[in-house]
Amino acid sequence: MTGKIQQGERNWQHSLREPMIDELHARPFLRLKAPCRLAYIALKPEQDGSHTADLSRRQLTAFLARFGAAPPDEDAVYHSADLGDMVLKWEHHSEFATYTLFGCKAVEHEDNFAHFLHRHFAAEWLNAFDGKIISSVTARIDLVPDETALDAHLSERAEDWFGVNATYSAAFVTDQSAAIAADFTTDKDGHMRIAMLANGGIGPGRTGRAMQRMLEIETYRAMSMLTLPVARHILGQLGRLNQSLSETVEAMSAKQRDAGESLEELLHISSDLALLSARSSFRFSAARAYETLVRQRIELLREERILGRQMFAEFMKRRYSPSMRTCHSAHAQLEDISDRTAHAADLLSTRVSVTTAEQNRNLLAKMDTRAAQQARLQETVEGISVVAISYYAVSLLSYLLAPLTKMLPVSKTMLSAALVIPVVLLVWTGMHRLKKRLIREPNGKIDKTQ
Repeated sequence: MTGKIQQGERNWQHSLREPMIDELHARPFLRLKAPCRLAYIALKPEQDGSHTADLSRRQLTAFLARFGAAPPDEDAVYHSADLGDMVLKWEHHSEFATYTLFGCKAVEHEDNFAHFLHRHFAAEWLNAFDGKIISSVTARIDLVPDETALDAHLSERAEDWFGVNATYSAAFVTDQSAAIAADFTTDKDGHMRIAMLANGGIGPGRTGRAMQRMLEIETYRAMSMLTLPVARHILGQLGRLNQSLSETVEAMSAKQRDAGESLEELLHISSDLALLSARSSFRFSAARAYETLVRQRIELLREERILGRQMFAEFMKRRYSPSMRTCHSAHAQLEDISDRTAHAADLLSTRVSVTTAEQNRNLLAKMDTRAAQQARLQETVEGISVVAISYYAVSLLSYLLAPLTKMLPVSKTMLSAALVIPVVLLVWTGMHRLKKRLIREPNGKIDKTQ
């Protein structure tokens, strides 16, 4: 018996195993054979979170319908379509969708790049859907004869492509089998220009991977830098909130405000910070992810210097990294002031707890004093009650025993005097026993043992 999984054994497989394997191959690389022209756009709605797969597929369906091409599958995140003289590659991402049009059959045209391909991204089609261009690239891929050096050809043609005295970055890529140059600016039509030179030693697969990495670098760079305006806004707000927090903590330290005022100010600061965090947390986390992708794609190019030009990694380090550091700084400062506000609230809570405990101790001490005073007053009242009851008891007994004075040689006064001590003792004993019987046990029952 072999180890091959039989058809009837598929129920042994995890339900997500095959979909996850398919996900590894869901976004194949471009296959570009030089010479070639390429037009690329990335579309993202203005509002974060409003980009959906359904919207992206409806926009793709409308684009394909203009060429009579079949629509994508209902759950597609990648689609490729042959549109005659050109090929469309579409990809759906979490925040944006990308459209790549490339043609490698007839590349002779009136312009240097692929503006004729960009015309297919018509304005009426773009306006019909909630998606704005966040990245737009026009690219050319030229085949350089093996006897011509790539750097020499780039030096000869760069002025025609990017203009006189143009500042562009360039590098050998894929083990010097190709060279890529890009200006990272927009031309008069709003496109960034990328030129790639390839010799006969590089195939369509490697050519497509190199170009796709350049497209991804530009797109992820644009997506990550969407966080920069958010970061600048937060830094402006944090200055005000930090000043308010410092004043509140200083007033707490000097005891210039009562706890209620300090708590109200801390609650106001915390609510502002929570609002800033809620509105920016997604963009900050997205910026970190996109920045990582940009650096990974640059590493995969395996750059080598050409013509003494600035390489892409160097360009990003000088022009792109400062923007990302601003975003990271804003995020770190937001977390720092949030932590300090929470710490100030904890200190205020501790102070209130200590003050409350002190007030409770004073209240209990006063209650103990009052209880002692009430006990002494009660004892005094009990003594007066014994005297009063004894007085009335002696009076009644004197009247009751008055006839005995005629039978015994005792006057009424002496008889009353003789009754005083035993009556007082009996009254005191009776009240004491009654008091003890009225003392209740912890379960609420009368303690009859006393």
